[in-house]
Amino acid sequence: MNIGLAIGTGLFILSVLLGIAQLWFDLFDPLVFFKLEMTIGALILIVFAVWFVNKEFREDKINSSGEHLDG
Repeated sequence: MNIGLAIGTGLFILSVLLGIAQLWFDLFDPLVFFKLEMTIGALILIVFAVWFVNKEFREDKINSSGEHLDG
């Protein structure tokens, strides 16, 4: 598994667990909780964007070298 995908999945799981803990135990002030969730969401978007661009760059590099072209 790619490290970017693992980090993004871990952040998503952290966000869900934080939401469940907030629902049951009221750990944070609502504004602080909202800021935490938005920060985690922004980090997830950044990690997945970097992961996707990196994956596309590697695939384009392989295709332009002709290693996976038929014929």
